[in-house]
Amino acid sequence: MTRGLQIKFIAVFMVIMLLFALLLAGVVYYQKRSQLEYDCMMYMLNINNLENRDGSGDPSMLNYPPYFVLEIDNQTDTSQVVMGEYFLGERGVSTDELIAMLAGSIEETGVLEEYQIRYYNGIRGAEGHRVVFMDVSYIAADLGKLRNEIILIAIPSLGLLLVVALFLSRRFVRPAKQALDEQRRFVSFASHELKTPLSIVSANLDLLDRTGGDEGPNAAFCYDNIRQECGRMQALTEAMVWLALPGRTGQEERLDVTRLLKSEALRFEVRAFEEGHALAADVGEGLTLQCGRVQLLTVVDVLLDNALKYCAPGGDIRLTARRCASISRRTVQISVGNQGEEIPKREYENIFKPFYQTDLGKKGAGLGLAIAREIIAALRGQIRVEYKEGLNWFIVEL
Repeated sequence: MTRGLQIKFIAVFMVIMLLFALLLAGVVYYQKRSQLEYDCMMYMLNINNLENRDGSGDPSMLNYPPYFVLEIDNQTDTSQVVMGEYFLGERGVSTDELIAMLAGSIEETGVLEEYQIRYYNGIRGAEGHRVVFMDVSYIAADLGKLRNEIILIAIPSLGLLLVVALFLSRRFVRPAKQALDEQRRFVSFASHELKTPLSIVSANLDLLDRTGGDEGPNAAFCYDNIRQECGRMQALTEAMVWLALPGRTGQEERLDVTRLLKSEALRFEVRAFEEGHALAADVGEGLTLQCGRVQLLTVVDVLLDNALKYCAPGGDIRLTARRCASISRRTVQISVGNQGEEIPKREYENIFKPFYQTDLGKKGAGLGLAIAREIIAALRGQIRVEYKEGLNWFIVEL
């Protein structure tokens, strides 16, 4: 899938660049041709406007292209070269034949393609008029040289653009590839996590069938296992829903954060004591927030649960909350810290990814911190990790 996106990106990029290059080359070619034709006309006008019509004003020293000027006598209908050198004689064309080609022409200027010369009907009088002829083969030669230069530049340029397209395509596709990989990983881990409780439920149901059902000796044990695994699947399903809908914040209300945090600290204090830890809460008075109760409780529960799971044996856990000193939308700072092995800084971002677990120990499904960050982001807050005073701190600002 990502390879197909990469190929499409390269194709679109190369087509756009090719069209742009063709447009640019066309503009350069047109401007060059227009400039050459304009210069040619200026040469012819300068030649036509020379005052000395006896040849003494020959402008050959100005490095003009080959030219000649015919003066036609209307009375005798003859012509003679008064300026320049008549170079068409080498091609077997007489001046009379040249004049005959122009007979009936009423245009001021034109091109005789067969001989690659441009003519200009110049000074006119009662006795006759002058016609300036100039060799314009140099225009075709210059344009041909320009075309060759464009091709020589275009070939390596297209190669370079292809390399750039490959580089950009990788960067363009990388987020999509990462999202796809995370999606596959999410589905794989979710399937694995759901498979375990389902297999336990199935095994307990089979045991009930073999030992007499509700009246059997293992009924209470089996039903207790089934309830626990159903609760685990429910929690995992709710967690995956939060990850699928990160923007959901629930109904907001003005919460007494001080009261809520103290209540949660008391609830976790029993569990901490049973696991051999001490939980200390330092919650400031008068803290309030406008947010969803369920979402804030979920964040606090995740951080406290995570602190208990990864706390060192006999280590302490701390919960603090205070009002932020800075004037901003983040008015309350909630911090949860636990004693344990320092989380490497390189892991600070990874631990918030779904199903990610550090080398410090694999406990749980690895969804808690991912859910917490999604909820905090939906509440327009921030969460960060710090290690200080021998504790790993998760600091939330809302």
